[in-house]
Amino acid sequence: MPAAGVMPMRLKGWWLALLLGCSLTGVAQAKSLDQQVFQLQLVIDQIRLARSVGDRGGVCVESRRANNLLLDLLPALQQKRPGLNHAALQDGILFGFDDC
Repeated sequence: MPAAGVMPMRLKGWWLALLLGCSLTGVAQAKSLDQQVFQLQLVIDQIRLARSVGDRGGVCVESRRANNLLLDLLPALQQKRPGLNHAALQDGILFGFDDC
């Protein structure tokens, strides 16, 4: 019989699996829309920075990355942020493709 306060090994394994499963799904869902928009803004800033220093390769890479992020976010933005000028945001990103 186990001592008081000590979990049997089988119960410890189940508990660990439960905690690990909860933490992994939490990581996948951790990004809120605000966090994703902030990440997009950072990538757009990197496009501007790359353009200002004449890094055409960097502009192209970051423009593709920003465009992919925006396309992933667009349905949620249209639904939850209808006042945001989505076309202007896309135009700002696509402007970077002119350097490619």
